[in-house]
Amino acid sequence: MSWVITATCEGEVLAKCIVACPEEAIQTSPDAKQYYINPSVCTDCGLCDLACPVAAIFPESAVPKQWRSSIEENRLFFLT
Repeated sequence: MSWVITATCEGEVLAKCIVACPEEAIQTSPDAKQYYINPSVCTDCGLCDLACPVAAIFPESAVPKQWRSSIEENRLFFLT
């Protein structure tokens, strides 16, 4: 299982999750609206969730209904 960063992260600039991630699984790009977690690198430690100042990170199986589209958005970010 991997963790997913939801739309609540949009516009967040503190990037505390990036600092907390021991695997460097969290990435973004200059044109992206938020951060994303690479599911093939994530080791499911949950440290990103604890560090997130906007409560935007969830285990994939627990993403709230209103943000389920974030699962696919996260997956697509790493396919390009």
